[in-house]
Amino acid sequence: MAEPGLRHWRPRGVPGARPRPGPVRDWLDEPGSLTRRLRAQAGGAFRVQVLREYWGRPWPDERRRLGVRAPAWLWIREVRLGTGDQPWIYARSVIPRHSLEGPLRRLRTLGRQPLGALLFGRYPVARGPIEVAPLDASSRLGARARAPGAEPCWARRSVFSIAGRPLLVTEVFLQPLIEELHP
Repeated sequence: MAEPGLRHWRPRGVPGARPRPGPVRDWLDEPGSLTRRLRAQAGGAFRVQVLREYWGRPWPDERRRLGVRAPAWLWIREVRLGTGDQPWIYARSVIPRHSLEGPLRRLRTLGRQPLGALLFGRYPVARGPIEVAPLDASSRLGARARAPGAEPCWARRSVFSIAGRPLLVTEVFLQPLIEELHP
């Protein structure tokens, strides 16, 4: 299966990393909380569906992005965010073990609480550059993100740092959100 590696991810604004004009680009470029924006769009129907939370080996491009040199076990959380049963975003968070020490140990027990609520609420957070990539279901990330009636379209990712402790968040924009934004 093809994998979106470093050659596919592009910093925002680079040719080939720009979706067609309109609301999708605004969402990909969102520097603040995507969760907050999703909640505003969905109203009271906003929902987090936890797919997996586990210790696992990140993909090579995730390891490189986090600066993890050797293969290691990291905390991986995969969720879908959306409205009711309609998924809009697939999110994959990859967190090194040392980032889960101290008060950040809560990251392992979020349950149905969105990670964005913690990242943009309680702690001072620094966000690294946002990278974007067009995505299809033939990539490993696209296959993971795929849901019935919800093909992956675009992805973005960035490394967040909380008290100097990194975590990588990848968000995949699914077709139902694209349709919602382009009535």
